[in-house]
Amino acid sequence: MSKESISTVRRMLLGTGCALPLAALSSGAEARAQAPAKWDREFDVIVVGSGVTGTVAGIRAAEKGADTVVIEKLGRLGGTSRFSGLNFACVGSPAQKAAGVTDTPKSLADDMARVSGGLGDYQLALTMAENTARAEAFYREHGVEWDGRLLKLGGHSAKRCLVAKGDGAGLLKALWKSAEKLTNLCFCTGVKLDDIIIDSEGRAVGIKVRENYVFDRSSEDDDLTNETGTVRYWKARRAVVMATGGFARDRKFRRMEVTFLDGVSTTTSPGATAGALKAMIRAGARPVHICLYRFAYPLPTEDMIWGVMIDPATGKRFMSEGETRNTLAAGVLQLRLRNGDRKPFMIYDTKALAKFHNANRVQRSLNGLNGINGTMYTFATLEEAARHYGADPAQVKATVSAYNEIIASGRDPEFDKPFERSGRSVEPIDPAGPFHAIEVTPRLNYTPGGVRINTRAQVLSLEDDRPIPGLYAAGEAAGGLHGQERMTACSMPDCSVYGMIAGENAADEPRK
Repeated sequence: MSKESISTVRRMLLGTGCALPLAALSSGAEARAQAPAKWDREFDVIVVGSGVTGTVAGIRAAEKGADTVVIEKLGRLGGTSRFSGLNFACVGSPAQKAAGVTDTPKSLADDMARVSGGLGDYQLALTMAENTARAEAFYREHGVEWDGRLLKLGGHSAKRCLVAKGDGAGLLKALWKSAEKLTNLCFCTGVKLDDIIIDSEGRAVGIKVRENYVFDRSSEDDDLTNETGTVRYWKARRAVVMATGGFARDRKFRRMEVTFLDGVSTTTSPGATAGALKAMIRAGARPVHICLYRFAYPLPTEDMIWGVMIDPATGKRFMSEGETRNTLAAGVLQLRLRNGDRKPFMIYDTKALAKFHNANRVQRSLNGLNGINGTMYTFATLEEAARHYGADPAQVKATVSAYNEIIASGRDPEFDKPFERSGRSVEPIDPAGPFHAIEVTPRLNYTPGGVRINTRAQVLSLEDDRPIPGLYAAGEAAGGLHGQERMTACSMPDCSVYGMIAGENAADEPRK
């Protein structure tokens, strides 16, 4: 993609309208669920969602003495967090101090603002950054172990990113084990939120759920058509915390917002649908940034810079491999619209793979264990790689040769590719091989849109932007923090910090 085309993509990303479908906005008080004459179950704090955000919120609420339940509509706990890498940007960790890294919360918030397209909420980002060290200490106190690395990932101005042993699954396993000691905390699976119940004073006082719910993975409209389960009404004596994640799996909802997202794959939890978001809007919450999106790839975006990306239809490069994730995705998806939906591929040599910040993901790709379109193949020659992806072997070989000359010259006149990242230099591809190649297939793995919250994690009203009493949201269920593009390793601190804040403040609400 040329410089002019990249600018066009950036303008498109910044200029996309973010109107929520009118049907969702028209849901008023008359559509809200009513409180029952008698509640079926009562708790102090009800947390909806069992990923990192919900688990952290539930633990903190219980630790503050609240009788707490965490519900999950699927038959297992963990949501998308369970199979995510969960790199954790943290300012002031013991690892930073031991390495002598100079860093500040403001630096992290400023890094996030630079990629937000002017759409991110700076105060939310700063509050998050200021509490990352507290969240990191919480994790260590609850049995989470870090793998020893301190990384400077794409967009970050300092080494500050941690990785939990066992990734998301390992982190959650440690938290759940720690939670077993809390007798006032329970987790319930197969319980689906249908509505948030708001009383006559405008306060969230409970939820309408279906117990023994069986999620239908085959349906595009599970929230609308699935009638399984038994309707029950659960009272929240103090507060409801929404930790329901995003809606990347809801193809119908997302294509109403952004048409070209319809056919994009995702590796998020099957339960990542828009039902909970709609329930919050019916309860009076303000939606924000619903049409924004964030792409991910089988291999880390920041590590694409080490290779050369080729259009199989032409055998040539078409854009800089060092672009940001959303610009890369827009370029790839637009290319596929022009070239008959043929997926571009990336070529690396062995020394390039050694530069990757996550060797585990590389190995999973080489072993064919890295999910949808995530397999990396090894070839003895460039001609073999080209034929595998249906490209002209002679043209691919010529493209790699020209690419090597560009890297050696220190300047990319056509696409302006950067030649350095995180203190490491891009090098020419070794013409002797072997060569490692993988399709470049954007996945919609995060939805920045949600409901607006303040720095106390209180959900704000669509009517007057004031907090809705007794209603909190955190993590991907909330929107507005990241803006146009969420920086690498910043979802985990968002979920962690605002999960803690939501749980703590929910437990402090007056008992009703």
